Amino acid sequence: MNQPDYFSNHAVKLRFPWRLYHGPIVGNLERVVRESAAKEALNIGSGPFLELKTIDAGNTRFTICDIEPRAIDLAKQLYGDKLAGADVVQPDAPLPYADARFDLVVSMDVIEHVSDPLAWTREALRVLKPGGTLFLTTPNYASLSLRVIENTALEAVARFQGFSRKHIHPTKMTPDRLRHVLVEAGSTSTRIVPISLGWVLAAYCTK
Repeated sequence: MNQPDYFSNHAVKLRFPWRLYHGPIVGNLERVVRESAAKEALNIGSGPFLELKTIDAGNTRFTICDIEPRAIDLAKQLYGDKLAGADVVQPDAPLPYADARFDLVVSMDVIEHVSDPLAWTREALRVLKPGGTLFLTTPNYASLSLRVIENTALEAVARFQGFSRKHIHPTKMTPDRLRHVLVEAGSTSTRIVPISLGWVLAAYCTK
């Protein structure tokens, strides 16, 4: 079977029915940007960051990075100088940023795709300033309804498109597993909240 093309999925995220899942993520992103009052923020695994068009980022300047060159190219076309930076990065490689560079680090539905979530989280925290906020989301595999939908309807859609979802999330997070990873990586004041009908875990952490 083919590999999933995540780039093509970004355009439909905020359309019904996909917005039932992604809409609350965007709402929580806007809230954390506002409450953090961050000047410099990093979005890891940003895709083309279409969410930026729908939120009020205030004075926060975003740098984005992704492994998909098409996504970074589209983001540059959409936002130009509104972005502080836009970088293509390599999977499992260190981020190309100095220690403690950003006031806020966000990453939406990325950690479930990495094979070593602890190393990935440590790297996200490395580039975050002490006292800064890490905000991330991930599917909630403690949710029975999410698991049923993923194994039935979403798998049927994927197979129609020529791939399978069975191995696209090597790191399946539950609240307990996510909390353990975040604390082990060095975060403090970790708060994990189920959103999107309980299908998503939203984590708020302080370095």
